[in-house]
Amino acid sequence: MEPSGRNTNLSATTTAVILLLVVVAAEMGSVGATRAACSYQSRTYPGWCINDHSCESICKAENQDNIGGACDGDPSLCYCQTPCPP
Repeated sequence: MEPSGRNTNLSATTTAVILLLVVVAAEMGSVGATRAACSYQSRTYPGWCINDHSCESICKAENQDNIGGACDGDPSLCYCQTPCPP
């Protein structure tokens, strides 16, 4: 009795589908990728930083390239985040 070609076709199809899923998953992982954020101490935030929201607002007003701001350090100071250069 000869082996059926059906099992070989099924195995090749299954392998192709798995390979396709791996490629699609790898591509989807890179879709939302963004550059890391770099931070620097705000030049205009007055005094100690106790409120992330006000720090972020001042950072965004300070430079249109800023993407956020947060309090950090000891004493707590306002640090602005901007996209890191490529």
